[in-house]
Formats: sequence, C-alpha cells, structure tokens
Amino acid sequence: MPRGCSRTCQKALMERGFKSRCEHMARSLRGELGLDPTAALSPKRLASYLNIHVWPVTALGLGQSDIEQLVQVDSNAWSAITVAAAGREAIITNPNHRGGRYSSDVMHELAHLLLRHQPSTMFFAGDADLALRGYNAVAEQEANWLAATLLLPRVALVQLQRLQVSLQEACEIYVVSERLLTFRMNVTGVKQQFARGNTPAKQN
Repeated sequence: MPRGCSRTCQKALMERGFKSRCEHMARSLRGELGLDPTAALSPKRLASYLNIHVWPVTALGLGQSDIEQLVQVDSNAWSAITVAAAGREAIITNPNHRGGRYSSDVMHELAHLLLRHQPSTMFFAGDADLALRGYNAVAEQEANWLAATLLLPRVALVQLQRLQVSLQEACEIYVVSERLLTFRMNVTGVKQQFARGNTPAKQN
C-alpha cells in the first residue's frame, strides 16, 4: 500500500471522481508518449517529457559530510524529493534506492507536479539556492494514488491477469514492488473480478 494512510483514510481524503481522473491521466500520458495503454511507463521517461530534471543527490555539489549524511547515515529515511532551483523544478533522488522503490517515489514526486499541488511548507537547504517542498495530507494521498495508477493502470492489471503473468514477472515488467502490485490488484477490484470466474494469474 502507498505510504502514509489507510485505505479508509484515502477514501475520506480524495474527492469523488479522482480515481477515474487518474486512470484517464495514465492513458492520456501514455498516448502522448506513443505508448500502448498497457505499456510500462518509466518515471524517468515521463520526467523527460515533462521537462523535469531527475538528479541523484550526489550531483548537487554538496559537501562530502552532507553527502555521507544523506546517502549513508540517513539513507533509509528518504528516497526522492522535489526542489525548486532557479525557477525550475527538479527531483532529487537517493542513489542507493533502485527498482520498485525508485519508480514509486520518483513517480510520486511527478504526481505532485502533474496535479499542480501547492506546497504547504517550504524549506531552504542551507546556503544552496534550493527550496524543498512539503505537502499536506490530502495532496500526499492524491500523489500516492496518481503515482500508483501511472505505474499500474487498471487496464494493465486486467491484461496481466488475462495473460496469467506471474507476480514476479509483472513486477519486473513494470519495475514495481510486489507490495504495490498486490495493493493495486486489490483496490482496483481486478483480483476480485478474476476470482469470480475469470482465469486467475499464475503464482510463483
């Protein structure tokens, strides 16, 4: 499940029609990129299309002690964050995080930008001309949902079930965690749909 809120909490926070809007955005963006509605969508490809830079924190020119703190001491505490620098947005990533965690967290930051969320707090990073953004609970849950939908739209989940793609293979194709894939199968109703009579997906 995406970070920070229970399923009941998510329903309470997100306005009616938001989930359908996310599915539409997932399809529309794939169309703009020349991708099939069921194709995997790389966060880095989407960021490039949106003209958003994605940089590892090691590329920012920080001091060695700061780098060690961020990528060694506090490595598990963060994965990606959006900053504003010289009037442009950029997503800063933890170089230690790859695969499903990288995909989910970079897409989460892109979701904030796609939804044009206004930050509720701004933090300035030391002497650097970087403004780090913080968002309220509603914005965080909307970004969670859109990010998950962009990575795993319902139409793709249905295809995975119809083709009986294994959990492991599906995660490799879409570069997501098993936890996120299982969450999306459940909350979209795809798992229940196929359990009622359609061919179930293979299990490892």
